[in-house]
Amino acid sequence: MRRTLPSPRTALALALVVSACASAPETRPPAPHPAAPAAAAALARPAASQLRFAAYGDTRDGHDVHREIVQGVLSFQPALVLQTGDLVHHGDAADEWRTFDDITGEMRRQIPYYPARGNHDVGTQGFYEQRVTQPALSGNKLYYSFEKGSLHFVAIDTQQALDPQSEEGRWLEADLAQAQAAGRFIVPFFHKAIFSIGPHAVEPDVQALRPILHPLFEKHGVRLVFEGHDHIYYRTVRDGITYVVTGGGGAPLYDGQHPELGVAGDVFEKVNHFCIADVSADRVSVTAYRRDLSTLDRFDVPLATP
Repeated sequence: MRRTLPSPRTALALALVVSACASAPETRPPAPHPAAPAAAAALARPAASQLRFAAYGDTRDGHDVHREIVQGVLSFQPALVLQTGDLVHHGDAADEWRTFDDITGEMRRQIPYYPARGNHDVGTQGFYEQRVTQPALSGNKLYYSFEKGSLHFVAIDTQQALDPQSEEGRWLEADLAQAQAAGRFIVPFFHKAIFSIGPHAVEPDVQALRPILHPLFEKHGVRLVFEGHDHIYYRTVRDGITYVVTGGGGAPLYDGQHPELGVAGDVFEKVNHFCIADVSADRVSVTAYRRDLSTLDRFDVPLATP
């Protein structure tokens, strides 16, 4: 079930609970198909919505789950789809990319699809780059930005250097500054989650990204970020920025192994899922859905700076 994390003072107790529950996966009765009336009603785009987009990630070789996720996304008819990385398990495996194309082909033909490169997508054959097909404002096949409505989306490649002296780091700083100056609502998305309670959160390469990206996001007014890498759903607010780890697209699910890294009000669930965001005149309303289209989480982020 969904968990809202307590304050850090009770983190040790929570760690014991998580450890005790690790051997027994969380279960939830499946919803009947077709979707129950409440879920079916949610498919309709709200009257106030000016733009709807989807986000999910970490599909790898969980093909059956990935197919369900894709069908769930399609049922909401978003204008675009963000993918937070690890499209496949082995970046140089042509057969895995053919399976990925089979699963996502219909969706990618109907809806613009924007991936961010994950560590499992790295390869020497260019298979990942061949799936980055949408036009961009700037950047390249590995990192780029684009706009839709009042939103400025930024795909960041966390597989290469991002320090201020690096090529991507310089590009990112300039791109964020330009979008901020134009009054855009900026939505970065990338693979390695800089705020998470999953197993990857304590790895040095992940921890090294936080002092680079988080201050940059603060500086340029970012208020909503989508991440992957940890195969969980996790939402946290840090310094006014809402970070969403959406890594439940099909890869084996993870436990929340590091609750000590959480803060009060965090939301966590070990579950396959995807996110649907509706943009209205004054806010972005995000709902996370499980595979059975039951609601996992729902929250709003204001478009205007508080």
